[in-house]
Amino acid sequence: MNKNNTKMKIDPEKFAYTVISTNHVDSNSTEEIAKKQLALYLTSYLLAEKFNNLETQNFENIEGKDYEEFMLKLSGLRAFR
Repeated sequence: MNKNNTKMKIDPEKFAYTVISTNHVDSNSTEEIAKKQLALYLTSYLLAEKFNNLETQNFENIEGKDYEEFMLKLSGLRAFR
């Protein structure tokens, strides 16, 4: 939680656009570039949503094992490939 005791929320759309706008895909095929960018966009969007869902849980005083469990849950989202 932040200083104001309010939960952090990531805008999934803005996050996903930022991720794809800062990622360069090398390929000679425009279709392959589009597919990789789409997969990256969807993965980023879903990851932000997953973070927001986990953030709704109270982890103001999260420590040690609880933090590790939170990170494992967050990493449970697999990328589209």
